[in-house]
Amino acid sequence: MSSIFFKKQFFEGDLEFPKYLFPCLMCCSGVIQILWLTFISNHKDEWTVLIVLFLQLWIAICVFRSRTTIRLLTEDLYRISNMLHVYTIQKKKMLKIFVWVYCVFVTTVTVFLAVTIFNSGMVAQEQQKLRNSEIVAARLKEHTVAILNGSFIFPLLVGNFFSGILPGYYCFACCCMKEIFLHFVWKSKVLIARQDYPRIIEIYKEMNETMIMMDDFLSLPILVSVVNIMASLFWYGYSFAFPPNGNNVTGIFVSIGFLQYFVLLLITLTPAAAVNQAAAMARELVLSLPGWIPNRYSIIKALICRSFMGKTSLTLWKIYRIDNSLLISAIGTLISYGILIGTLGSVQSSNNEN
Repeated sequence: MSSIFFKKQFFEGDLEFPKYLFPCLMCCSGVIQILWLTFISNHKDEWTVLIVLFLQLWIAICVFRSRTTIRLLTEDLYRISNMLHVYTIQKKKMLKIFVWVYCVFVTTVTVFLAVTIFNSGMVAQEQQKLRNSEIVAARLKEHTVAILNGSFIFPLLVGNFFSGILPGYYCFACCCMKEIFLHFVWKSKVLIARQDYPRIIEIYKEMNETMIMMDDFLSLPILVSVVNIMASLFWYGYSFAFPPNGNNVTGIFVSIGFLQYFVLLLITLTPAAAVNQAAAMARELVLSLPGWIPNRYSIIKALICRSFMGKTSLTLWKIYRIDNSLLISAIGTLISYGILIGTLGSVQSSNNEN
């Protein structure tokens, strides 16, 4: 993504425009879902949807409250990329296209899921159950059907939209950080030849502080976002393996939803792991500076020991350093729990039949 586009298109206008609209929409979705689960529905698995919805609400509130910090981070990335002359015209065009492709992808998938869910067998069966129910009064049946429709459409539209905001921003910020670190490593070799170590240390200090700020306010929201993605992936995966009674549209709905959240998991963890690898390369180069410029060995060593001895990396709530193995662990966890719950469900069904 071009840093100019990143700065102007995403955070000089878009976060100010919605103001309280996004959190209010999420609150409305939560209220509708609670009404449906409390007074009408008796499906235990729908409480999972409510939990996921509350995770998405929390993410939306975090993004809204951190909009000033997000803007500061974007400005820092913009300033450092200009300092290093990171982006060529071709790179700016390519990354700008990627931004638009991602926005179109999230919007298209969200609208497509909203359309398909009303043509699926799940909604039709629930509507028929309500209309045939003896518990709900006849004069209230159409109102309950409206609540049912809202319990499907609001969490889907608003929740899916918010599920894509934070991973998308995190992905593009990580892509920018990775390019900055890699370009720093390349440019530092030229500066070492000139023995311009103050410039190297100054740039690295700016990059290091920006990465620390990024991890400070995004590590917890990203952890919640990953939990939200994992829960959604598990729900869609379980629905695919053990499909509910429905038609072919239900299978399409489940497949597209699984694909969307799998893409979100990839763009959340993979770029962050790449940033940590690039940051490790930059750190190794800075730590090796005294050996490259031996006539200033003591001065450079003192500067490095004073400021850069601690390792900086992107984490999940300061607990787990993000690397490529985390993606494999997440997929393995989904498969393990899926097999476990599927086995328990098969055993329970056998016991009921007996």
